[in-house]
Amino acid sequence: MSAYATFIIFNVADTCALWNILASGLLYRASRKAQISISSTQFVRYECFYKRGSNSPAWQELRKRLRERMDSGEISFWDIELEELQEVAALEGRKAISKGELSCIVFAKRTVQGFLSDDGQAKKLAKLVLAEGAVQDTPHLCAWLCINETIHESDEHTIRAELAALDRALEPHLRNAFLKALEYKLMKQMENHKRDAAAGS
Repeated sequence: MSAYATFIIFNVADTCALWNILASGLLYRASRKAQISISSTQFVRYECFYKRGSNSPAWQELRKRLRERMDSGEISFWDIELEELQEVAALEGRKAISKGELSCIVFAKRTVQGFLSDDGQAKKLAKLVLAEGAVQDTPHLCAWLCINETIHESDEHTIRAELAALDRALEPHLRNAFLKALEYKLMKQMENHKRDAAAGS
């Protein structure tokens, strides 16, 4: 079975993943339709709103969308406890990733949720800390939604365009994920045809 055929519903997302999902209205709506739950930590909230960085129109729009999702209760940010802060400090020296990403890994571990990230280094560290299959990313989400017919292969172009409009990009991973989803769906169709043929013989 393809790794893309399963997806953990409850997720703790880092800053990069939050921005990528919010950048595409189509992807965000599809995720909500599929009952995907996204939360994060107060460290990530700080990175999103207060960490010094770009103040471009694209960033302003992403922050606006995040505020709207927070106001509606669709995305929540959680405090982490003292023991978790100590674990963040212990992990900090192992990879050059932000406290936001570290706090998400630790919080996902304690709450037994998926860790949603599009940062390669963060995912590498998370795979050492979390259960197998608990590390996910936005292309994986797209592939899973496609496999389950919540979005379709043709939606890839819309998602890519929406990401680009807000200076976000997931290539070549997004393309590869949609190809894997299509491959899986074709394989399942062939299996069903063989089963039907065998039943009719």
